[in-house]
Amino acid sequence: MIRSVYFVAAVAILSLVGCKRGPTYHRDVAPIVARRCIRCHSGDGLSALPRLDSYENVVSAAPKIKYAVQRRMMPPWGADDTGICRTWRDALWLGDAELSTLVSWTETGTPAGEPVGHARVRPDPIPELAHVDTTLDLGFDYKPGLGPTSYRCFVVDPNLDRDRFLTGIRVRFSDPRMLAQITLFAPQTMAAEADALTLDQDDPAPGYSCYGSPRVDPATLVASWTWSTPAQIFPPGTGIRLAAHRKLVAQVHYNVMTAGLSASSRTAIDLQFDEGVREAQFLPLSPRGIQLAPGKTYAEASGEMTMTAPTTIFGVAPRMHSLGRTMQLDRFHGGASPSCAGNFDHWDFYRQRLFTYDEPLRVEAGDRLRVSCIYNTEGRADPVLQGEDIRDEECTAYLYVAPP
Repeated sequence: MIRSVYFVAAVAILSLVGCKRGPTYHRDVAPIVARRCIRCHSGDGLSALPRLDSYENVVSAAPKIKYAVQRRMMPPWGADDTGICRTWRDALWLGDAELSTLVSWTETGTPAGEPVGHARVRPDPIPELAHVDTTLDLGFDYKPGLGPTSYRCFVVDPNLDRDRFLTGIRVRFSDPRMLAQITLFAPQTMAAEADALTLDQDDPAPGYSCYGSPRVDPATLVASWTWSTPAQIFPPGTGIRLAAHRKLVAQVHYNVMTAGLSASSRTAIDLQFDEGVREAQFLPLSPRGIQLAPGKTYAEASGEMTMTAPTTIFGVAPRMHSLGRTMQLDRFHGGASPSCAGNFDHWDFYRQRLFTYDEPLRVEAGDRLRVSCIYNTEGRADPVLQGEDIRDEECTAYLYVAPP
């Protein structure tokens, strides 16, 4: 009798262990996919393939999913969010438990499991503008093609009769697969604005070719957006001042590899203005020059600046070109060891954006900030220099700052 009781207990324990042996699709994987992936990987998403809207589709893509999440290629988020180098608002980042679940599921045969009865898990909400005050419409359908026609600058006019504070943008497009990245710049003088108009007039195609900058000086960064979210909301209570009666330059990077050479797109940018916010600006931190040795798997450029007044850093918009691999921002305070203020370890030129801290970083007068960029120059036979051409490079951390 006692032996029978032990046998029944052992079977029960083994059954429980079996139930917990590994993740299943319906219980463990589907909620992660719904929350993190479906927004893009569905029939009408930005990345239609692979589709991840059913068990069968997720199973078919399981090897790709494992590869992408282990290397932090997906979800597309270029800033380390582990907390070692701070954390970021609205991060498209898999937690360790989520990542482990996906990898374990692919390695244990992708079991379906039993459907669960709880409500369907939905993707995280998409940030939205509270209101739209004006729209920058390029005014035409653009067919980019390859080469210089796929990265263009367009002069646009917000038609402001007074200074306004920009607090958010939303990008609208007729083909979501076409747009990879948009940057707004503000020429700071009438001469710089005139230079942009001249570049536009002298180029036979709509707009003019520009790769890393608006090619006019002086010009300041206004917004940096990428396709992973339609709207970019600036840190609460802050905004960028746009001057009355002045034009902007919209730099657009098109992605014809996903949309195809025959595709075209019409783009519009909604602008949100608010009053009574703290005036912010993008403070560029970069080396004084870049000269990278060719043929290297690891080439570095770095630069520093010393803060002259107390400042609050709300976020970082990193910028490198196609050879960039990682960027790190470090803070030196007093005689203490440097602290990491941001690590962008999965750089993608076509996913440039403003990353906003969960908690703003206050720096003091006398603090030093250092930016370090790592590149792979194995495919180059000549030194790589800083510049505007597609074969040049950049190492700039645009710090979104405001007075304390």
